[in-house]
Amino acid sequence: MIVSNISMDKESVYDTTVKQLLSHNLNTEEKTKLYTDWSSTYELNLKQFGYAANSKCSEVLCKYYPENRENIVILDVGAGTGLLAEELATKGFKTINGIDPSPGMLKEAEKKKLYRNVFCSYFTSKPLPFFKQDSFDLLAVVGSFGTGHIPYDAIIEMIRITKPGGVICISNRRSPFYESPDYVDKFFPLCDQLEQEGKWKKEEITTYKGFMENADGIIIVYRVN
Repeated sequence: MIVSNISMDKESVYDTTVKQLLSHNLNTEEKTKLYTDWSSTYELNLKQFGYAANSKCSEVLCKYYPENRENIVILDVGAGTGLLAEELATKGFKTINGIDPSPGMLKEAEKKKLYRNVFCSYFTSKPLPFFKQDSFDLLAVVGSFGTGHIPYDAIIEMIRITKPGGVICISNRRSPFYESPDYVDKFFPLCDQLEQEGKWKKEEITTYKGFMENADGIIIVYRVN
């Protein structure tokens, strides 16, 4: 009976929440509200879906930062309830900041006491007034690129606030970058353009199985010049 209930809850969440978040039917503000409404059961539901993007991101970051992790200043973009911060903290990263537009998600994240600062804000290509240029050693974005979420050109602001030599790591569902009109023929061409302009350099673009259930994931890593 317990297994049956979990299965029903899982299907219900997928139909009523996840599908809406992946669709074009809601605007950005409506999706933000949906995240806030979902925040209390978000982590339980992601476990049911086998969500692995945070653990994959932290695994990759350990490769780029084999030592001195406690002194690396991090910005977790699309922090949600703090799942990435939990993963990073177990691997020795200590100086973590988070930004997310959902007050409900950030309320859950703050309960973990892993963030130095949290900021409730959207992340776009526009300069964020509370972040100076070259503020962070590492910028991580997990699962936040998708229809009605972070726009493709937000990488411009990500570069601005990341220190020279710093890493920008994106762990995401693969499909938006190759199927969504918000990103196709926009995201990777802009990445290439910024590399040609000497703003950053590609370290790796790799795919992995099991982002969530049957969805493939992608890891995108650039180093800022």
